[in-house]
Amino acid sequence: MSLTQFLLIIHLLAISIGLGIGFSNIVGFRVAKNLGGDMAKGIAAHRESLIPYGDIFVVTILVTGGLLLWSIGGPQGLSPWFHVKMAAVAVWVVVFILMRLRIRQFLASRDMSLVPRIRLLSHILITAVVAAIICAVLTFAA
Repeated sequence: MSLTQFLLIIHLLAISIGLGIGFSNIVGFRVAKNLGGDMAKGIAAHRESLIPYGDIFVVTILVTGGLLLWSIGGPQGLSPWFHVKMAAVAVWVVVFILMRLRIRQFLASRDMSLVPRIRLLSHILITAVVAAIICAVLTFAA
């Protein structure tokens, strides 16, 4: 197994796990919205418990993505889809940081007025990740 293959395996696993965490958080928001009491608190606690794992997978995705780009000699010669993918990755990173700041604010204050913004950011984040994945496929599946 080459270094590039190893990095690609780690990269794809991190993307799939990170995307799964993201979708589970969105589903958790929707489910908790219709519940009350202990069940809603349990779902919220579950979402909170996933935060450090999400952070780990985001860093893993960015590091392995950078190393993969380095291992193939940079973006020269890649299709225009690669640049669209990188724009989606940039949106994803910015929105991730904004969302994490809002989550940190929420956890410190428990101000429920922050939840709709966190929910909106999570939807934008998932959309950017899916767009990046689609563009990656269009870039490398030729």
